Amino acid sequence: MESNSPKNNQAKKHELIDPKRLMEELSVEQFNQFSDDYYKRLPSPENQLGKPFSMEMHAPQLLLRLGLMLESLRLAPGMKVLDFGAGTCWISKALWQMGYSVIATDVSEEALALGRRLFEEYPIPNNPPCGWETRLFDGKHLPIADSEIDRIVCFDAFHHVPNQEVAIKEFYRVLRNGGTIAFNEPLGPHSITSASQSEMREFNVLENDLDMEALKTLFRDAGFEGPTFKVAASPGYMLNYDEWLQCKEGEAPPSMTTAIMQFQQNSGIFYFQKGTILNDSRQSHGLKHDLQCEPKRLELKVGETKEIHISVGNIGEARWLNKNDMHLGVVHVASRLLDFESQELIKDNTRFRLPSEMEPGDRFEGDIPIFVDRPGRYWLKIDLVAELVGWFESIGSEPILIEVNIVP
Repeated sequence: MESNSPKNNQAKKHELIDPKRLMEELSVEQFNQFSDDYYKRLPSPENQLGKPFSMEMHAPQLLLRLGLMLESLRLAPGMKVLDFGAGTCWISKALWQMGYSVIATDVSEEALALGRRLFEEYPIPNNPPCGWETRLFDGKHLPIADSEIDRIVCFDAFHHVPNQEVAIKEFYRVLRNGGTIAFNEPLGPHSITSASQSEMREFNVLENDLDMEALKTLFRDAGFEGPTFKVAASPGYMLNYDEWLQCKEGEAPPSMTTAIMQFQQNSGIFYFQKGTILNDSRQSHGLKHDLQCEPKRLELKVGETKEIHISVGNIGEARWLNKNDMHLGVVHVASRLLDFESQELIKDNTRFRLPSEMEPGDRFEGDIPIFVDRPGRYWLKIDLVAELVGWFESIGSEPILIEVNIVP
């Protein structure tokens, strides 16, 4: 029988906790409960609500890493972003303030309750036209519809996940084709650090070591491509003047190579991709159409509505949206009224919203309504417009001109 002496208890206290053993001994539900208990035991929740600025020792690095993550995510206003492992939602609120529709999810209801306080009790100067919400994650099934999410952000949370394969399959399910998931995670021997050992010993919170080779296999088995890595140097690295001159001349000093190597060994910002990288009509890059319509001449009465037949193909490299919380990037077939000198008389004559999203290679064919409110002979220019982004003609596509005679 094992002795329960103070000497043995002291030895156990200093014995390293193996995260793999924890994952064998504890269920997902137990880890969820321990996470919730962790937030309930916080001595000062306000400190969490002030994150990252309330954490003066960590704020610079937290802000730096978040900026590096977001820089390569190709975000556009109105995109729906999942903040996985959101905790008290400080990143969710920052994303919302930047104009993205945010879903914050976590296994801790207590953390999400604090997050809702952050949104509701601490106002921001602007009023984003997009939404935010919190959704509790049971550790197995994300409460999100298939292909609902444009981007996923996971900031210092994935190494706490005991069933990574299940989570990765859920990421793939909820992410849209062309979407990206970005991580900021410790990559070195994380579990043996004193801070990690203390967290596991006191709170039973999982502080796992991430094996990039194993992660790559799991993500690729789920259907993802990647990983790719953001290049950054170790936090304390600085150039002296001579090294700065070397960089200016196009030569990397050896110290920079060492600092980058150390960053990648100890921590990392990395991405996995679902399908080919795909922009959408919230950005002008990749927008191009092939447009045909009949008839080429039209006579109608003032204010009378007639239909013309159009065929339009997405021959660019971006998805065309037909709805968006902010209206930004919604694609319409639109008409503008010109005189016979090609001077624009009415810029926004008619709008017809496409009935569904269109991927590159898709084509829509159908009848759309046209009317003009002033008598005379005109050109009616038919083109596509991505709302608040631009007319396709200005990006390089050819519009169609219809000669119209409008009688009283």
